[in-house]
Amino acid sequence: MKLYKVAVSSIKQLPRQHRIALASTSLLVMAALMWQPSQQTYQTPKFQRAERVEIELPHEKVEVLSEQNSEPLGADLDPEDPEFSAPKDALEQKLEQVTDVAHKHKITSGETLGSIFSQYALPISDMYRLIKVNKSIQNLRVGQTIEWSVNDDGQVKEFNIQRSKKITDSYTLVNKGYQFKQVEENGVIKPVFLTGRITGSFYNSALAAGLTPNQIQTLVQVLQWRFDFGREVRKGDRFAVSVEREFIDGKAVTKGELKALYYLSDNREIFVMRHSDDQFYDTDGNSLNRALRRIPLAKRYRISSSFNPTRKHPVTRRISPHNGTDFATPIGTPVLAAGDGVVVKASKHRLAGNYVVIKHGREYMTRYLHLHKLLVKVGDRVTMGQRIALSGNTGRSTGPHLHFELIKKNRPVNAMKVPLPQADPVPSNARSKYKQLANSERQKLLAVMPG
Repeated sequence: MKLYKVAVSSIKQLPRQHRIALASTSLLVMAALMWQPSQQTYQTPKFQRAERVEIELPHEKVEVLSEQNSEPLGADLDPEDPEFSAPKDALEQKLEQVTDVAHKHKITSGETLGSIFSQYALPISDMYRLIKVNKSIQNLRVGQTIEWSVNDDGQVKEFNIQRSKKITDSYTLVNKGYQFKQVEENGVIKPVFLTGRITGSFYNSALAAGLTPNQIQTLVQVLQWRFDFGREVRKGDRFAVSVEREFIDGKAVTKGELKALYYLSDNREIFVMRHSDDQFYDTDGNSLNRALRRIPLAKRYRISSSFNPTRKHPVTRRISPHNGTDFATPIGTPVLAAGDGVVVKASKHRLAGNYVVIKHGREYMTRYLHLHKLLVKVGDRVTMGQRIALSGNTGRSTGPHLHFELIKKNRPVNAMKVPLPQADPVPSNARSKYKQLANSERQKLLAVMPG
């Protein structure tokens, strides 16, 4: 009561305007406290709280939205999977044992060391190690030739840059990294003739004649469209090969570079010679190659995922390569053979869906994944541009598209950028001179051919 009297006394001492404002505020507060909303004519529906249920899905069924490509980052397709490889005959099994398979590339305008490593899916880490040894490796000129080999782990084992006809920069992988040396030819280049007769396989007969495994592999690839050294050789066939070797003080210091081959099988005669462009042609200057096309489609479609050997998983940050090129094609788009060849696989795979594998000679192979419908079967011979399938969205695919791979010498390469074989003959302005040289070389080989 005493507190109330004190409060009233204090209010009376306030100015008149303040007492009026205070009274108005008190009335508003009391009105708000006394007001209650009227009852509504509808009832809010009652919901029963659902119990939490956990459903365990198999790992392979889980799709991540960030993995918008044909090879989910958590489950890459293995390029070495026998499912996607062509069966190997006896000759290919022999050549597969060659540890120093030579890969070649001629520098074109705008190319860098990095772009070349990317085209051929070579380890970028190896490139930086090479640069660390000698920075001049980055100084590439149009027309220069690069040659390399890789070991079983995919590392660059040897790397050579032919700076000129006389000078070659050579890098070799050793225990502590790469070792650099510049090799200069100081000797005399002379032709050497190697001859032989088929007594068993071509591979063993060629070795006996003095050819190296790499030289044999080169001949097999050069003639892959004209003559099959695995299936067409006959006992008693004869051959002669010319090799250009470097001699110093009368001693050969190199294995030499193949120049020409003359092969006789019954009444069949085969002659090939290397031209100045480093390609082989027949006596009349015709190419021995069969052309390949970069895009196995009738028209261009958007590339939804590019070839990327160093692609990283967005979460784990581990390297998860994309070994092909994805084209955003609607379901049912005709898929065309990239070149002449034989269908070696036409089947279905849990990840790849419906797929086709075509072998083009002995050097190239192409793969077509996630197809809707197959139009060919194993054993079919196809020509470049022939319809082989309809694109689709089968397997582990996040949308309709075609996944296309190009395999060269058993390694995936970027089909959109690597040089592809062409079937062009020797240019007309150089053909007459080439034919004269070819006829002269043929006569030399015929003269040394075993009787």
